[in-house]
Amino acid sequence: MLDTYYRIWVDAITVERSKKGEQGNWKAFTIIPMSILQGTNLLTFIFLIRIITHGGVPVVLSFNIFRERALNTFLAGALTFFVPFVILNYLLIFYNQRYNDLIRIYRDSNGRLYRKYFLITIGVIVIPLVLRLVF
Repeated sequence: MLDTYYRIWVDAITVERSKKGEQGNWKAFTIIPMSILQGTNLLTFIFLIRIITHGGVPVVLSFNIFRERALNTFLAGALTFFVPFVILNYLLIFYNQRYNDLIRIYRDSNGRLYRKYFLITIGVIVIPLVLRLVF
């Protein structure tokens, strides 16, 4: 499973490097979308658990730091679905330029694997939302 994770990352890195160039900010354009997709996968998983348990599991943590509810919800969502994946991805992929070793080990598939991961992730979140609206 970790093998597939690394293959998707190598594909994403290759795609972004080819767009932005070696000196560009390709790292940010790689880690941010991948972390958002992984957070979307976690959100999908939590929605499925909520459907199975009939709403017994909260979707996000609740904070009361700001007066505005929208700011509290945004902060809770970012701390639940984005920041942990940025930290994890940085440690697994970018720390000590580990991505260079991964690129040598795994071949890229010209963006096909990255594109499939994106489409499957977005497609899977639609199914629980539609089921929630129907039932």
